[in-house]
Amino acid sequence: MTVGFQIFLADGTTVQADDTYRNLSVREQGSAVTTTATAAGGTSFVTFFRNGLTMPLLAVGGTGLAVGQAFFDAANNRWGFIITSAGGVGTAVPFYIFDVPFDTDPHFGLQVFNAAGQKTFDIMQKYLRVNDMYQSGVSAPVNRNYDPTRDYACIHMITGFRISAVAGNTQLLATRVSAGAVASQGITVDGSQGIPSINESPATILVADVTHY
Repeated sequence: MTVGFQIFLADGTTVQADDTYRNLSVREQGSAVTTTATAAGGTSFVTFFRNGLTMPLLAVGGTGLAVGQAFFDAANNRWGFIITSAGGVGTAVPFYIFDVPFDTDPHFGLQVFNAAGQKTFDIMQKYLRVNDMYQSGVSAPVNRNYDPTRDYACIHMITGFRISAVAGNTQLLATRVSAGAVASQGITVDGSQGIPSINESPATILVADVTHY
């Protein structure tokens, strides 16, 4: 450790933040309201864009089923975000955008920088706390239970989907959070896309602890 700090805990373990540590922190949080009905109707989504981000992750929370997707809009050099909800147009979905630590004036608090002058840690920021990571499919959804006194949000690292000619629809794997329980379920967003059988891919979900965020 060239520069930074180390905390020694009572159980003998340590927590260290140094010039090699650059966890993501909350760049924006709020509630996105869906504006457009999906092709299937009944479900809805909203698309929005942000500038000045480096490697953002989008987390969605709340007790309603939702899925968040992030993409890079190269033509306009900006990041785009899509939040799809099981509810109709006007549904509000809590969200969090995590990205590299943002610049703040170092008037107080503890900050750590690397040799390039990039901030690697700022005690005043709210960092990504990963609680779990798992896979879940639309046809075989996986649920998880955690500490009910904490708040959680889900980052869909890989979007899960199921396109079925039998059911005649396309579903996305969505999640919802309530009292420490994360539940997964498919939500219908479109028709069967004209494929002759079933095409399915599981979601990879990162569960973040957002208590007091």
